[in-house]
Amino acid sequence: MMKQNKYFWTSIGLYINFFVQGIETIIIAQNINMFARMRGTDTAGVMEIIAAVGIGKVVVLLFAGVLADKLGRKPLVYIGMIGYILFFGGLLLNTDLRLAYVVAFTAGAATSFLDAATYPALMEIYPENTSSASVVVKGFISAPGMVVPIFIGLLNNKGFWPGWSLAIPMVIVMFNCIFLLKARFPDQDMRKLRSDKSAKDMDKAGKGITFSVEDESEFAQKPSYKVEGLILMLYSFCCMATFYLFQQVITLYGVQVIGMSELASRALLTYYTAGSFIAVFLSAVMMTRGVRDMAIMVVYGFISSATLIIVYLFPNQVVVTIGAFIIGFTVAGGVLQTGIAMLCRFFPYGKGKNTSLYDISFSLATCVMPIIASHMMKTDFTKVMLLDAATALGGFVLILLLSFRYKKVFGINNIFSRVF
Repeated sequence: MMKQNKYFWTSIGLYINFFVQGIETIIIAQNINMFARMRGTDTAGVMEIIAAVGIGKVVVLLFAGVLADKLGRKPLVYIGMIGYILFFGGLLLNTDLRLAYVVAFTAGAATSFLDAATYPALMEIYPENTSSASVVVKGFISAPGMVVPIFIGLLNNKGFWPGWSLAIPMVIVMFNCIFLLKARFPDQDMRKLRSDKSAKDMDKAGKGITFSVEDESEFAQKPSYKVEGLILMLYSFCCMATFYLFQQVITLYGVQVIGMSELASRALLTYYTAGSFIAVFLSAVMMTRGVRDMAIMVVYGFISSATLIIVYLFPNQVVVTIGAFIIGFTVAGGVLQTGIAMLCRFFPYGKGKNTSLYDISFSLATCVMPIIASHMMKTDFTKVMLLDAATALGGFVLILLLSFRYKKVFGINNIFSRVF
């Protein structure tokens, strides 16, 4: 049982940070008109501020993992939490456009520090249940997408102070800083064991803080990083670009292009998030029953690209509402994380390096797509959904190519055959 784990309450604090991360991801886009007024810019200018979040992520990802190993998990978790406090507080109090870019960059940097420390920490807390721990992470990140847009819509409709959407997550992080102050992390205990005990004693005392090591797969044909590795890096960019762009623009798209009410357009993100939330658990069930993850990625890729094409061609409320759920289900429901597992299956050694490169690749999408979207807002905002459809289609083509290599490398005839 998770609660019997001596680091259980530490993990609760870490999951709370992921909940706040889910708010951070969408908060600027959901308050886009308010931020534009406060800083004397337009919605396109706010999209450029969102791009600064992605830049912060990419820059810090280059060294955050090394720091997490050298300094330990807890110091980086606190750096990330302080960064979030500065982000929400800065958005709340600052009205200067130039400073807004700095605040946004801080949010991206904070996210990378937290990710670099928290994912390894959770793997160390639950070494025998890493998949379940990851599912819970996705759930905490997705949850705000179902409630925050509606909450902000109600604040606007009822005439309440819009700053509540920034003040509440800031207070949550502040309380979490206090909550985790005395929390122990597995790597702290391991360091103490190394310094206080002999190797024999450490083996006994450290039992339960272990890491699973996978054997190298039996390849029918040796994989190449220049082929499978490159395909998966490009796929990670396309996958992240597809759902990140959709997530950032869908509310504004509903109002400006389709003519929906503000509350109805905000609900689109709720449907999108509900789709991703359901997909996480359904996909996990399918894989445990023998459905290949490669097959899931191909099917989801086809459905998502077809859905976005339909949304672009038939921009009405019914189509975009159904489409939002489907896009959340097929693109934001865990296929990005499945890609990391796929990369490590093709290349079982150097998982840390693989994960870092994959993370950098998809984080680049969070810089590039908002910048492109900001230019489209100034020219023809309707084309933003065409861009999203093209990106999804590119991801589908890449994953289709990978499926052919998958069959050759692992020596199977059909990706739709069951694993067991």
